[in-house]
Amino acid sequence: MNNSGFFLPNLWRFLGLWAVQGLVLIQIPSVVGYSLFNVILYPLFIFFLPMSMPRAGSVALGFLIGLMVDFVYGSPGIHASAGAFSGYVRPTVLGFFSPRGGFTGKELIPSPEYLGTFRYMQAAGLFFIFHLFWYFSVEAFTFVYIGQITMKTITCWLLSMIFVFFYGFLFNPKI
Repeated sequence: MNNSGFFLPNLWRFLGLWAVQGLVLIQIPSVVGYSLFNVILYPLFIFFLPMSMPRAGSVALGFLIGLMVDFVYGSPGIHASAGAFSGYVRPTVLGFFSPRGGFTGKELIPSPEYLGTFRYMQAAGLFFIFHLFWYFSVEAFTFVYIGQITMKTITCWLLSMIFVFFYGFLFNPKI
């Protein structure tokens, strides 16, 4: 599939994940009444970018979706920083889960369709750990609070991975 065939699915994924994050998931901590219960799902946009996308492109798009989420959350630059970082580490994370001979080129995106359920959840799990740890570290802005950073990362990761699992199978992204 040529690059123009990737534009619309990724645009819809960008807008959909941004809207869900900004309209629904932002409400969870206030509804539950406990700030540790965060669900962050927008990094899936970065994760599901085409496998052939250069690192610079995924960094730029990660920064863009992070900036849009920052706009909704009122957090200047924190999500943008985490999005750019996630775009940067994405090729490395995917490299850990590539087959022995590397990806064949038939895998368009790192979805359950192409990676299989187990490898998809492993790759997404590691990707989200990196994203969330970076996000909460930048939010705290010091490692003095490493205990809180770790606790927030773990609880947010556990909750987010439930949504990642269901997203992967509910929408079954192929492009």
